[in-house]
Amino acid sequence: MQIRDAKDFWSGVMFAGFGVFFVVFARQYDMGTAARMGPAFFPTMLGGLLLLLGAVVAIRGLTAQTKDGRVDRFHFKPLAFVLGAVVAFGLLLRPGGLLVSLAALVMISSFGSDEFRLRDVLLLTVFLAVLVMIVFIYGLGMTVPVLPVFLRD
Repeated sequence: MQIRDAKDFWSGVMFAGFGVFFVVFARQYDMGTAARMGPAFFPTMLGGLLLLLGAVVAIRGLTAQTKDGRVDRFHFKPLAFVLGAVVAFGLLLRPGGLLVSLAALVMISSFGSDEFRLRDVLLLTVFLAVLVMIVFIYGLGMTVPVLPVFLRD
């Protein structure tokens, strides 16, 4: 059998692999029932659905005809910047507060793109800061430090 769309096929294999991982990993916990779910219920169901989705996508990759079904090379630069941004957010949250850590998250992760525009990044940072303040601080009442240590009471 020939792989006609490598992107779909390998995406499906990846989904199915993650699904199998979650189903196998969850076996060490109590499953429970649908009415009284145990700790294994959600990962098992999610893994099963992911496995099913992966099988469908992989089969589609074997049967579909596409113009560009090649798999691109792996891009390490965006991965490094996005992971680095998440780590920086976690490290900066307590000393720098939510606003500084969110700004660092957006700025650092934006360097992973080839289409970096400072104006767009600054607008996104301001928009996300306002949205996060409204939803998490005022709406949900979370007790996350908002300002850096030297500006707090």
